[in-house]
Amino acid sequence: MILLRMSKTSGRIIALVLACCIMLPACAGLETKSATDYFEEGASLVKKAKYDEAIKKYKKGLRREPRSAVGYNYLGMAYGFKYEQLRSLDWREKEIEAFKKAIELDPNYFLPYWNLGQTYYAMGNFKEAARHLKKALEIFPEHPSRERIEKMIKAGEREGK
Repeated sequence: MILLRMSKTSGRIIALVLACCIMLPACAGLETKSATDYFEEGASLVKKAKYDEAIKKYKKGLRREPRSAVGYNYLGMAYGFKYEQLRSLDWREKEIEAFKKAIELDPNYFLPYWNLGQTYYAMGNFKEAARHLKKALEIFPEHPSRERIEKMIKAGEREGK
């Protein structure tokens, strides 16, 4: 058996190389967080009314998973809270765009239809609200607030006549 002896300097160099190999991905900005991790962090920030920070987290998650209807729905909700906070129509427009993107990505996902319907209803656009709320009930007919949703739809249908 042959034993190799290393000098202290060689041992330190090897330790330094190994440390660099372990740390390099982190230093290069290669994160290990998933889109879901970012979405969960965003949801936690929304609960604390930290909407700007939540929006950043949702956007990071969407960079990881750009076809996430869930991510766009979360982003739309955060934009909606930001609108409620500032009453700036820019936020309302972003909210609507995010919900529409979520619907585009997953036309069978209940929540963005519901959220978009609620948004249009709050804006007084009952006809457009009814269209999205109807679709929401088609997808989730046993929704616990079905009666309330149906009343909102009827209000929209009356506006459309």
